[in-house]
Amino acid sequence: MIILLIAFCSGTYFADHNLLQGEEIVESSFFKKGSKGEEFDMSVHFKNVESQKIKDSFEKVWNRYQSLHKYEITLVQQSIGNSTMQAQPIITLRSLFDGVKRYRINIGHHVRDEESLVLEKLPEPILIGWFAHELGHVMDYQQHSNLSMIRYGFKYYFSERFKKTVEHAADYIAIANGFQDEVLATKQFILGDERISPTYKSRIKRYYLPENQVMVCSEDKEMLEPYYNL
Repeated sequence: MIILLIAFCSGTYFADHNLLQGEEIVESSFFKKGSKGEEFDMSVHFKNVESQKIKDSFEKVWNRYQSLHKYEITLVQQSIGNSTMQAQPIITLRSLFDGVKRYRINIGHHVRDEESLVLEKLPEPILIGWFAHELGHVMDYQQHSNLSMIRYGFKYYFSERFKKTVEHAADYIAIANGFQDEVLATKQFILGDERISPTYKSRIKRYYLPENQVMVCSEDKEMLEPYYNL
């Protein structure tokens, strides 16, 4: 039980196999061949998301991350405590054996610690930059097996160096996919808005890519080379 709790806190989500039942579905244009040669389409799911603006912003980012179209991804809006958005692999006992990968992005109703900053009222570029970062995490996750993602989660929870590396990588991936302006807009919003707590700003400065580095790496193709073909 302690192991499961730590893994959950570190970003690994242990889910019931029927998690996605009853959710609104946005179909992908991606078709994947099954083991018998049949084609089937994957999809994005929305759970508790009522804002069309949020859905549209998420879809715009997801559409550009072509390699993610072969996975089921669920956007869930709920209270998530000490964060604004959070990307997680969905781990079930079945998925540990069959290798099927699914992911979820949790989003709050407002920016962390500030109820006046409602997500659906944020400018679209800021939402897109935020989603580009979170789906950047999923682009990173897809390189790992479900079993190795549990180890990944432990490292994220216990190692500040690894956490910083992971958060920087999510930004690099977003920038490599053309979201540099939106990522920069999101960072400038978080660090510049007086309503956002100093604690949250300190966390962003500690673990995430600095604003000036976003500008530098967006013009440095060599720096982004490892992130182009994920």
